[in-house]
Amino acid sequence: MSEGTSNPDLELFPVRVGTIVPVRIDFEAFARPSEAKPPQYHDPANVAFKVAVKYQVDETAGVVVIHAEASFEDAQGTPPGHEKAEVVTAKPPYRLSVGAAAPFVYDPNKISKDEVTKWCAKGAFFVVSPYLRLLVFSITGQSGFPMITLPLVEVPVLREKPAGKPKDATQSN
Repeated sequence: MSEGTSNPDLELFPVRVGTIVPVRIDFEAFARPSEAKPPQYHDPANVAFKVAVKYQVDETAGVVVIHAEASFEDAQGTPPGHEKAEVVTAKPPYRLSVGAAAPFVYDPNKISKDEVTKWCAKGAFFVVSPYLRLLVFSITGQSGFPMITLPLVEVPVLREKPAGKPKDATQSN
């Protein structure tokens, strides 16, 4: 087993994000918490999410707003002893809509307004989404209903292509 420490040489991104704050919390219950039928609402596969990113970029600053809506897929089931034609649809326990905003500043000498706008369109979500996940988890946890967590997202990473091995001159095509 090998151990070690590393001091990565990090170059700071020229956009600085400030305090991330909730800007919208809309929670509507359709039943009492005791009436939310487990396990169908404990399964994250039954929760659908819509996410939207809005941003505004000025000459040296801006704001990013991430909005997420959580809704439950139609939970359908056949009561025991009934034919498949008699499908019962369970009513979702609640609807949740939340938003978080992140003000930011940037150095126009190090990055252009156009580059910041591109960053907002492609990367700002990945900065704010962990805070949005925490907000959704906290709200649903305090509600008395089954908690939900926004799904993890795959962060796109730019990687250098590994240098390929040169073709062996003796190989035939």
